Amino acid sequence: VNDSTDYQVYGNSLSQDSTDQAVEETKGQVICYHGKIVTAYYYSTSCGKTTDLEAWGTKKSEQNQYLQSVEVKDKDGDYEKNLPWYRWKAEIPADVLSNLIELNTGKDIGKLQKVEVTKTGAGGVALQICATGDKGSVKVDTENKIRRALGGDGYEIMKGDGTVVASQTLLPSAFITIQKNGDTYVIQGGGYGHGIGMSQNGANEMAKKGKNYIEILTLFFQGVSVDTWKF
Repeated sequence: VNDSTDYQVYGNSLSQDSTDQAVEETKGQVICYHGKIVTAYYYSTSCGKTTDLEAWGTKKSEQNQYLQSVEVKDKDGDYEKNLPWYRWKAEIPADVLSNLIELNTGKDIGKLQKVEVTKTGAGGVALQICATGDKGSVKVDTENKIRRALGGDGYEIMKGDGTVVASQTLLPSAFITIQKNGDTYVIQGGGYGHGIGMSQNGANEMAKKGKNYIEILTLFFQGVSVDTWKF
């Protein structure tokens, strides 16, 4: 276990009474689906919807049906609608995006002429994009590879609250639309992370509205039970 996105970036925070209490009260409890402990995927922020494992190229099966696309909202709307990463936008010059796509896919398609989402999955996540240049085209499949193909240095991303951050290795998410405006490609997106399983900020917003951990977990992981396990 380390302090990275491999596990949980807790930031070396000191222990707190509230988290110690949560650990004690849920000691030995596990999330189960059909009697087996699940892999409880999570990520930072949703766009109002989650997606399923097809986003990673994994076929649906009886064992992974607890990972479905759900709406992260109540009667007042999306839980995360006021959070910075709920919506974001990037305006990328064509030459910058051309270079990034060549670098990230390893294919020289020449001067970029068109980039489009050619396949979408549950929740509206992009499952495939196609980039066309004057030397050819390249297709990119699955959310992580799409985010990597369109990521890298050289442009800025404006979050929903108006703050601007530099682009990173990965696009914030693959819940995107792409439009061309002159010599600029406009990517509008929502959420931060892969979108499979539980949104951490979504869970936090639900807790603020009085939802308990059972209600939160059974929204993000469909058909599961929270059981006390004898290890």
